[in-house]
Amino acid sequence: MQTHNKRDFDAVAATWDEKPARVRLAREVTAAILRQVQLSHHMAALDYGCGSGLVTLGIQPYVKRIVGADSSREMLEMLTRKVQVQGIKNVSARLIDLTCRESLENDFDLIVSSMTMHHVCDVAAMIATFVRVLKPGGWLALADLEAEDGSFHDDPTGVCHHGFERGFMHALLTEKGCFDVRVIPATTVRKETPVGEERLYPVFLAVGRTRVQHVS
Repeated sequence: MQTHNKRDFDAVAATWDEKPARVRLAREVTAAILRQVQLSHHMAALDYGCGSGLVTLGIQPYVKRIVGADSSREMLEMLTRKVQVQGIKNVSARLIDLTCRESLENDFDLIVSSMTMHHVCDVAAMIATFVRVLKPGGWLALADLEAEDGSFHDDPTGVCHHGFERGFMHALLTEKGCFDVRVIPATTVRKETPVGEERLYPVFLAVGRTRVQHVS
């Protein structure tokens, strides 16, 4: 599915963290990343599509610094307030939309992104950008919905994909230059349908590394 409209995340930023299921999803995605990626306090990290910073702040204690990047100014305001209130020194917020050909410095040991790729129409180009700005040996960790029937979003505005097949994501990370690629279950989102039935939506974590260049 392709759409040219973008969801107005500014409009929902103030209440974003009020849904327990949303906080739980971020917590379990963060836990999956911590199980799969060898984090260290020497790492510079980027959380792309960070929203209010739920995953950003989950990763923050384990790295030297992390940038929370998003195209929503209000979401970044929420993250900045949290950082200020908690006195956190190694988190910064950056307003950026990589789908608009904005650039990033080649300065990251780790890039994470949670529940953002299904809002990106050209996922292959986005992953290529991530790989390009990772340092040699850097980690890429992407969490998103497994392929679903389009019922996950009550409002489809800004949704470019109804999730992804795990095999597709594995092949894409490999094609764009990652090795040791793994696509594993991260968590499951439970949602109630309009008729009161519960639906389960699996979320995967795709992890890969960029190759270290050897000098002969």
